[in-house]
Amino acid sequence: MTRIDIRTYDPTTPEAAQALLGYLNATTKTLKDREVIGETVHPIPNPEDLLQGLPQGSLSSACYDHESRLIAFAIKDRKERFIEPEGFVVVRVLSLFNGGAYLDKNQKGGDEYHYLEMFSRSGMGITLQRLLADAQKGELVKMREDHHLLTAGNLAIVPGSQRNTRGRREAFEAALADYDKRATDWDLAKVLSRADYFAMLRGAFRLYDIKHGHNFLRVTGE
Repeated sequence: MTRIDIRTYDPTTPEAAQALLGYLNATTKTLKDREVIGETVHPIPNPEDLLQGLPQGSLSSACYDHESRLIAFAIKDRKERFIEPEGFVVVRVLSLFNGGAYLDKNQKGGDEYHYLEMFSRSGMGITLQRLLADAQKGELVKMREDHHLLTAGNLAIVPGSQRNTRGRREAFEAALADYDKRATDWDLAKVLSRADYFAMLRGAFRLYDIKHGHNFLRVTGE
């Protein structure tokens, strides 16, 4: 299991926080323009803006592929994962005030999978696919194919243990706790208030749901 103490990482830069905030604001304006006839259409936000401030924490590299329209990113020196820009927004916003995503090994039979977890350094790791799919109590999110592919179409929600309870609410609480611990020391409190950060968290997931929530499959009978 790859879990690195946050003290080994440099703080998030104000430029990175501002870039993420700008991307979310621009995306919101673009979506609103499409709903109102006669409004001036804003330029489509550039996914490459999401790469500003990298490497950050455990996020060692990332690039945007214009052909697939996916972002390929790496956790330290591990193999790249692939995700839609809206999913990468979630990763970056959740990672602003902590060490970022981590890899947790899960071995079943002869197969070994390495799942991305958020907040695992605090002992409450939540898999990224669970957060993206907004899984509820008793639900499990499986990868349909390659576990390096974190796109919505590769995720399926199936019945799971009733012990599976952690989700977005717990992620929000952990992210805000990280903000309280580090925003002032990292000189980010003036750039991003606690209320603004909470709005960013909600906005990132709302954007993801609007773009990709309809793609999730809930499989019954397993």
